[in-house]
Amino acid sequence: MPSIEKLEGPLPRWRLTDGATAVEVAPSRGGLVTSFVVDGVPVLFMDEATLLEPTKNVRGGVPLLFPFAGKPPPGSALGQHGFARKLPWDVTSAIADDDTARLECRLTSSPQTLADWPVPFEARLAVSLFDSRLMLEWAFHNPGTSPMPLHFGIHPYFCVGAKERVRVAGASGQAFDNKLGAEREVSTVDFAAGEVDLHFTPYDAGGTTLERGDGKRVKLAWTEHFNTLVLWTLPGQPFVCVEPWTAQGQKPARHEVRPGATERLAVAVSLET
Repeated sequence: MPSIEKLEGPLPRWRLTDGATAVEVAPSRGGLVTSFVVDGVPVLFMDEATLLEPTKNVRGGVPLLFPFAGKPPPGSALGQHGFARKLPWDVTSAIADDDTARLECRLTSSPQTLADWPVPFEARLAVSLFDSRLMLEWAFHNPGTSPMPLHFGIHPYFCVGAKERVRVAGASGQAFDNKLGAEREVSTVDFAAGEVDLHFTPYDAGGTTLERGDGKRVKLAWTEHFNTLVLWTLPGQPFVCVEPWTAQGQKPARHEVRPGATERLAVAVSLET
């Protein structure tokens, strides 16, 4: 039977459970999914020291990248990946029924956000757990009178085993190598060779599979807005980030939200053996 509860502590979190599957979310820390565990196996990496230090960017979980993914546009006062991952999201609903546990949160434009990104918005996040699967859904509403660019992504940190055996389906062909600052042809991604920072665009497969290098696989599926696949890791770190973005970093948004309209996006994550 799915359930949901609020956990108090230095950083309040919400826990969604369904049998041997559990998800935790910290709305005040950028709407961050902090953990996803299936049958005792952690799916997401988390550096707790960065999570509990408000001045640090969290290294782990599923950071949300909005109003842009990647480096800021020229002249912007904002830092890498925008402000959504640093601001508190308000909890609007926490429910569980016979099939699903679901937490809903909201982030809206404010004088603070409008000073750095002069676009009014309302962003809603729903985190659901059912059938051992984590579902992330977003609704971006434009309450303004001009089109709102939608340049969004997520930055999930996935636990991996032996990095020389890690593989990501579809990660080959032409890619932008952010380390080199140039496009190059990629045949195989070697995650054990050092830092990897590759952007595959267009990537229209609608999802991918991460072979973790320990005999387990993480399956991701996403909606059609996402057409860029970003892969990132650092040497000596037990994680690989597999990131769907709606556009390549530092490129114009491919989608706009019309005045009064709402665009809906979703990503599903599951662990397979």
